Amino acid sequence: MNKHEKYSIKKYDSIAVQYDDSNEGRYTAKFKPKMIEMCNVPNGGTVLDVGCGNGSLINSIRQKNKIQAYGVDISPNMIEECRKRYEDIKFEVSSGEKLPFESGYFDTVTICCVLHHLNNPRNFFLETQRILKTGGSLIIGEPWYPFILRQIANYILLPLIKAGDNKIFSHKTLRQYFTEYGFTITNIYKRGIIQIIRGDLKC
Repeated sequence: MNKHEKYSIKKYDSIAVQYDDSNEGRYTAKFKPKMIEMCNVPNGGTVLDVGCGNGSLINSIRQKNKIQAYGVDISPNMIEECRKRYEDIKFEVSSGEKLPFESGYFDTVTICCVLHHLNNPRNFFLETQRILKTGGSLIIGEPWYPFILRQIANYILLPLIKAGDNKIFSHKTLRQYFTEYGFTITNIYKRGIIQIIRGDLKC
């Protein structure tokens, strides 16, 4: 287990019960409406939310679409909270870099404000590429900051905070990840600090 995972577990275990009222919960809530809007899954389809927190995003997607819903999070306390709230959604403790699912299983994978916590985002993209069906969708929500603020955060603030954050990404870098791992970008939303990208896995 790397240091970012250890910091993330400690941080999110401590706020699992009161997550909705925490700074982190209020911050990620800004991303979710647009991510839900971008998520169009056929009835009976399968959706995985990586870094699911207390399960609110995957539950909202389930309310919009008749799906088989799954969530994973690295925080055991978050997963315990999820299971209390939503008994009919399948939740597992897991890192986003190694996912416990068979290949070609999911129609859609979502990840909201979590990619910047991962030690190696490329492992996430490889795993997502593996577990998605051909033509399946990946929807990523990540914070955006101008170059100077991004540099200050990445090289000064994040190492000091020790909350599990690894690196804030530019819009260009996120788009490069999508294309590098075989996704055609089909939808981009960018407003203020919010950037959301949807890509479909090429046939």
